[in-house]
Order: sequence, then C-alpha cells, then structure tokens
Amino acid sequence: MRITFGTKYNQMNYYQNVLQNKLNEMNTKIASGLKIQYGYQDSSVNNQNLKLEFEKNTLDQGIDVAKDAQSSTLNTDKALSELSEVMVQFKTKLIQAANDIHSPNSREAIAKDLEKLKDHIINIANTSIGGEFLFGGSKVDRAPFDSQGNYYGNDEKLNALISSNNLVPYNITGQELFFGRDSDKQKIITSNIKMLNQNKLHPDIMDALNKGNAPEEAYIKPEDTLRDLIGDNDNDTTNDAKEYFYLRGVRPDGSTFKAKFSFDKAYKDRSNATTVNDLLEQIGKEYGNTPQNKVVDVSMNAWGQIEIRDLKPGNSVIDFHLISSDQDVDNIEELKSNGVRITSFNKSPFLTDRSLSSIKSVDDDYDFRYIHIPTAFIDKDNSAATKNTKLSDILGSDTNTLIIGGTRPNNQDGTINQDPIEPLEINVENSTMQDLMDSIKSHFGGNMDVELTNGRISIVDKNVTNKQNDSKNPPFDGEHGLSITFKTFDKNGLETDGIPADYQTEYDKTYFINKGPKVTGNVSQVLADGSGFARPETKLSEVAGGSLNGQSYTLKLKDSNGIPVQAQILFDNKGSYLKLPSKTPNKSEYIIPLYNPHDEPPAITITKADDVTYQQLMDAMSIALNYSNEPADSFIKAEGNRTEPSQDGKDSYEAILQRSKGPLSVHMTRDGKIQIEDNIRSISKMKFMFYNDNTSDFSAQATRNDISSIRLNANNALTIDQPDVNFFEQIDDIIDSVKRGIYRPDTAGKNYTQDMRKIGIQNGITALDHLSDHIEKMVSLNGVHGKTFENIIRRNEILKVQVDSIKGETIGTDLAETYNKFSNLTTNYNAVLASTNKINQMSLVNYL
Repeated sequence: MRITFGTKYNQMNYYQNVLQNKLNEMNTKIASGLKIQYGYQDSSVNNQNLKLEFEKNTLDQGIDVAKDAQSSTLNTDKALSELSEVMVQFKTKLIQAANDIHSPNSREAIAKDLEKLKDHIINIANTSIGGEFLFGGSKVDRAPFDSQGNYYGNDEKLNALISSNNLVPYNITGQELFFGRDSDKQKIITSNIKMLNQNKLHPDIMDALNKGNAPEEAYIKPEDTLRDLIGDNDNDTTNDAKEYFYLRGVRPDGSTFKAKFSFDKAYKDRSNATTVNDLLEQIGKEYGNTPQNKVVDVSMNAWGQIEIRDLKPGNSVIDFHLISSDQDVDNIEELKSNGVRITSFNKSPFLTDRSLSSIKSVDDDYDFRYIHIPTAFIDKDNSAATKNTKLSDILGSDTNTLIIGGTRPNNQDGTINQDPIEPLEINVENSTMQDLMDSIKSHFGGNMDVELTNGRISIVDKNVTNKQNDSKNPPFDGEHGLSITFKTFDKNGLETDGIPADYQTEYDKTYFINKGPKVTGNVSQVLADGSGFARPETKLSEVAGGSLNGQSYTLKLKDSNGIPVQAQILFDNKGSYLKLPSKTPNKSEYIIPLYNPHDEPPAITITKADDVTYQQLMDAMSIALNYSNEPADSFIKAEGNRTEPSQDGKDSYEAILQRSKGPLSVHMTRDGKIQIEDNIRSISKMKFMFYNDNTSDFSAQATRNDISSIRLNANNALTIDQPDVNFFEQIDDIIDSVKRGIYRPDTAGKNYTQDMRKIGIQNGITALDHLSDHIEKMVSLNGVHGKTFENIIRRNEILKVQVDSIKGETIGTDLAETYNKFSNLTTNYNAVLASTNKINQMSLVNYL
C-alpha cells in the first residue's frame, strides 16, 4: 500500500519538475525571443551565432572606418575644389599678362597677384583636419610643403581596412598632386633662337628687285625659302653654296642619334627653291617619320622657332640640337675655328669648354665693314665680358699669351691693303678686354674701331665702301680685306686650348649651372622607354637606350678646392674605370676600377659597361671632385690589380669614396637631374662638365650607326610640356617670366642673360593648362575614392541587415510555435498538478 503510493508520488513529482522546466524554458524563449541562452543548450546554434555576431561586428567596424575615410575624402574634395578655382584665377591673370601691352609696373602688379595665388596654393596644400595634414602621404603630423613649395611628405598611401584583408586607399599625396605623371600627355620641345626672314631684313643686300625696301623684322615661315632662313651676302640667288645641317638628339624610342644632311640653298625659280618646310620634313625623318607613320610632329611656330611634339602620349625622351653651315666637315670642332659662318638654333647661358687653340674672324654678310670673332667671351662667373674684364678670367687657365694675326684693313681709298702685318702678342695675365681692343686698333691701323657688345668682339673697317657708287653710303658691300685670328699659347710657348667655344654652337661640352653651394645639370635622366625618371640604382644603359661598351666620357672640372682636373670614365665589357691624372709629374694616370658594389669576397669583380648604375657614376664624380684632398697613395691602392681585382683594392676605393662625402655630396633630384652640393662653402668653387669623347664626330660612320650616349648638361631644346609634372618649379618659371616681361623664348635677343632658357608667358599658358588638367584628374581620383567608400557603406549596411536576418533565423525563436508549445505544456502541467493534488488527498479510508 505505502510502496504503491510512494512510487506514484515520485513519478508525479518527476513529471511536474520536467514540465516546470520546459515551461520555464518556453517562457524564457518567449520573453527573449531567442532559442538558447547559453552555449551548452545547443552548441551548433551557439557556434553559428558566434560567427554571425563576428560578421556583424566586422561590418559595423567597416562602416565606421569607411565613414571616417569618406569624411577625409570630403575634406580633400573641398581643398581640391578650392585649388581648381585658384588655377582658373591664375590662368585668367596669365592670359592678361600674355598681352604684350603692359608696362613694367603693370607686369610687376600681375606677378605679385600670381605670387599671392601661389602662396594660397601652398596654404591649400598644407590643409590639416584634426591636426592631420591631408597631402603629406603617411607623414600626417607635419606640414608637407614649405613656403617655396618644397615637399617634405612622401608618396605613401593611407588605407582603410574595411573588411578582412581588404585595404582601400583614401588619400591624395602631395607627390602625386604636385609631382605626378600624366601618361596621356605628350612632350613638346622648342628651339629658342627666333629666326627672321633675312631677305626681308636685308633687302638692300639680298633682294635685287626690292633693294630699296625698308628692312622688316618678319618671323620665318614654313613656306619661306631656305635662303630666306639662312641669308646670303649678295642678291644672286643662283650662286649659293649648299647648306649642311648637323643635328643631334634623342628619338621617341630613346635612341640617341646624330645626323648630317644638306640642301641646295641656290635657286633660279623661286617656285622650285628648297623651303623651310623641306628642312622640317627632313628633321622629322631623322626622328623616325615615314610616309606611313609619323612619330613626331615638326613645325615652325609663330615666332620662327622649331617645335617638335612627340606623338606618343606618355613619352618624355626626345631631345634636339641643330646648327648649320656652308662647310661640310666630319668634326664640327673645325667649324668653330675655321672662320666659317655657323647658323645656330639653340642657345643657353652655360659656360662652355675652352676647347679652341685658334679662332678666325667671320665676315658680316650684310655689312662688309664688319668682321666678328665667332665666339662670346664669358667670364668665370658666367657673365658677358665687359671692357674691364681680365683676359685671365675668360681664357683657359693654361693660357699665358694671346697671339693675334690677320690681314690689314682697307686703304683710305677703299682698296684692299696687301701689306703683311706682324703678329701682335698680348700677355693674358696683365691685360683686360679694353687692353685687347686698344691693342688691336693700334696694331692694325687704318680707319677702324673695335666694339664689344654682349661679350662679342666686332671690328669695323670704315674704309669699306658702297660697291656700286664707291661711296660711304649703305649698303657697304664693297671689297674688304680685314681679317683677324686669335691663338693661345701656354708659358712654354706651346699652343694650348684656351679660347671658349660659342655658347650657341656648343651642345654637351657645357658646365653645370652654379647656384650658391649647388652645381646642377639641366638634363633629366629619363628611362629610354619614356616611362619615368632614372633613380640612383638605374643602369646608365637603361637611359642611353643601348650599349655603352667601348665608349669614354671626359669629366672636366674644378674640384672642391677649385683645382682644375680632367678625368675620364672608360666603359668596357671587361670592366669600367675612372681615369684620374697623376699627382706625380711624368707618371701615368690612375686607372681605378668601378668595383661591383654587391660582390662579397673572394668574388670581387669590376662592373661591366652596361651594368654601371647612376650611383656608381655619381660615386666616380665624387672621387674626382675630391681629387686634391686625397694623397696619391690612396689612388694607387684603389687601382689594385686591374686584371685580378681584390678586396683590398675595393676597400681602398670605398674609403676614398667615404672621405669624399665630407666636402661634397652628389645625388639625383626628384626630376632625374644630377646635382653636386658643396658641404663646406656657401658659394661653391666646383665646376663640372661631362661629355662623350666622340660628341663632335659627324663622320659617315658616326652618323650611320646610332651610338647610345649619356648627357648630363646640354644646350638642348627647351621643354614646353611633358608628361611629368613639377608644379611649383613650373609655376615659379611662369611668374618669373611675367615679372621679367619674357613673352616667348629669345625675347632678350642678342643679350647674354640667364633667362635664355625661359619658355616665356605664352608657352607658359600651355604648361599651365597641363597643370590645371592634372589637378582636375586629382579631383576625379578623389571623387572615385569618395564614391568607393559611399558604396562600401551602403553595401555593408545591406550585408548587416542580411546577417541580422540570418542570425534571427539561426538563434531567434518562432513565437507562435513557442507559445503553442507553452500552452500545451501549461495544460499538461495543470493536469499533473491536478493528479498530484488528488493523490495527496487520498487516505486509507478512501482507498478502502
């Protein structure tokens, strides 16, 4: 009896507890809306819930990061929009300045406005939000630009991590904004000597039909004849000699070339005459143009200058230098000393090599009274010589004596004086240009004057008459016999190279530009494929566009102490070497290997010609520029055994190199130019020239085969525009042109100024259009960044909703189903309670 009652009670109690727990569970599900509260309740559901929760948090984080990045792009967009507006204002004022109607005061006012706009651009470039600068790359803690526009940031991108392993860039760096590259732009270069129609300028000499016309300065046009371009010394169009052109440059494919070609200048029928357009077409052919395919466009601009446009966008390698003469020579050095007429198309304010031991006067084609010394006398400080300039500041350092010879001026009746004249000897050390001029006038006698203008000496024989009327009236085209030759000699009486070549005819035998402590080349080292600037680790052959094997280059310089040094670099596939002069008289030169910097002992090798890098070239330059500070023993040790290079030799070389870095440093600028910096003096004593030893060779072999070459400084064509942007340097050039009134290249005419290489206001408009277009591209790029983050935010929010939905399905309970179960359990629970209650009420009496 008692056993049966107890068993029933325990059973009822069990069911009651079970139902109670289930009711509690259902009640919790209804209250929370979740299937489980703890992981142990359902590990599968819990695991899936954790994954979904992680995804949700990741999406939330991505949204927050994307919103911050988007906010940064909006700030950048505001700054770039303002910059774009400033560029519009800048161009408006520049176009105003391009009108050739302004007084100096008016131009100065416009220049000041442009300077203020430049300052405003720099302020925009230094925009900071929340203490972080927008355009500094990853260097967000400091202003990226100084007041001159020098950049101290970097080119690193800031990235937003918007999901796992998904970095999205969101900043515009100062590097790409102001120093970027536009692969859709073409390089445009121009000659910078304005060419006038000589027939219209000198009708009294050249034009038989219109000899009474007034002289007219008219720019040469493509349809004009070659005779109009070059000029002539009479009015007979049939007796002119051929004109030979000597062209040097770089083609669009990166290959360096020389070309010599000729045209007939004479004609009987003007309609059959050689025209300037024929010359332009020939230049195009030398660059690679064919009837089926043009690679460059060669034209004559409105100011009588040759312009060349590379037709391949993104290319930036083409280069150009041209001279012409009526003499056919294989070595153009002969043109400079033989007293022949040379027509130049380029000029630069670069000191040239003292490469001539003799020079002969050239007759003036349009006024036979005059003869000209065919070079400009420029002093060591790169200024045109004046009457007080010392000859020792102009002529080569070895020059002791200047010997002047020639023939006498005309007799008083206008006939040629055949009497010989003794040479005139002038001591260079104790004489000035005025002394030279006075000596010439006194020694040659006759009715003559000696003039010095812009560093050029001209001698006028006033006894030359008008041929037709035998009078002292123009045109002065009568017979003339005056001529002068200069020769330079050293202290031992031996002929020496002491006369400078003319700055208009020279190409790469030019000294780097000195500016304070810095000495800088003007030629950017551009990869032959046109893809960008060289860096220190770039091989020379990658810029030269071919092999350098067998070539040699001269380094003519003054070292860090101002001591003249002439060195060489020899390139050979067996090894490349730096040759330095011996410090011991009558001893052979030091020939120092350019050791491979990556070799480890015992495998020490000498770098082959086509493997030499710009860093190795700059190292060799450093050693040569520190020449006088090194003892002879150091160079001897660095030579080592050239057939079997050793670690000792390499160690000595590296020690010399390391010591050279004290007085000076050599590096590449952002735009690929070689720059030497004096670490000791604020005004450097150093000078540097670098040229190929075969640069003057125009023999058939030299022009037939393209010879790859390196140029660090050259009297080459000016660059109007190119794919690479150097924003503030270009802006500064434009402002300076406005300030100085330089409307186009060669505005200064025959004056020797440091502004010869200014492209001018009108070409500056073309350059500014590129800069403005580049800014607009950055606006678009930033807009793409902003749109990217807007899409990221939208996508993440949608994904977040989807994750929430899946999460709800995974862990969320079905309330209707749960409530139905809860009702059923409640009914069952109530039944159990009722049954338990009845059992509890039972007694023995009831049972019986």
